[in-house]
Amino acid sequence: PTPVRHRSRRPVAIAIQGDVVMSAADTILRRAPYASAFAVVGVKAVLADLLAQTRERRLQPVGARVVTCDDLSCEEIEVAAPYCARRTLAFLLYGGIYQGCFQHYLFNRMLPALVGEGSDLRTVLSKVAVDQLILTPFLCLPAAYLFKALAFGYGARLALRRYLADARRDLLAKYWALWTPVQCLTFGVVPPQWRIAFVAAVSFFWLIVLSSITARSDPPPLD
Repeated sequence: PTPVRHRSRRPVAIAIQGDVVMSAADTILRRAPYASAFAVVGVKAVLADLLAQTRERRLQPVGARVVTCDDLSCEEIEVAAPYCARRTLAFLLYGGIYQGCFQHYLFNRMLPALVGEGSDLRTVLSKVAVDQLILTPFLCLPAAYLFKALAFGYGARLALRRYLADARRDLLAKYWALWTPVQCLTFGVVPPQWRIAFVAAVSFFWLIVLSSITARSDPPPLD
């Protein structure tokens, strides 16, 4: 007799589990949009900053030099600079409060009220234009520098001067190159309850870049 081949049920079980997880996530995002936005984007911002600091330590190790001696000789070694907790705190606040909570209101409440609810080409391009040409240079990016000033204990005037210097150099060009096409997808394809999660996934890589840019000339923290 021909042996009976039993098909594995594992792919079906995995698919069912995936559907359950996505359904649960969708429910959480709908019922607690601001809390979930703060949690998801805040954690993402912290991880991105820690990764950026790790990369910088490997590329440009800067730290104190100490002398160690044994019975025969002495040797000077370099001790890597510690991670900057205030810098990570700044990105937690920026990620959770601005990129999470405020952008949820911005994307799903304010912009639809200003330019419409639809996903037609004209509405999507209008939302992208407002986001990239008005909100980004005058609110989104300055907010990152202001949150960092709050964490480090220096003034808003210095924070805005540093923002303007970085914006003239390469900050805005890098932002627009990445986020213009991404925001077309955000407003044209992604469901409203998933927009912040989608933006958070992309901005993980952007925040690594932003963390390094904003740290070019960090002032000393005030103790």
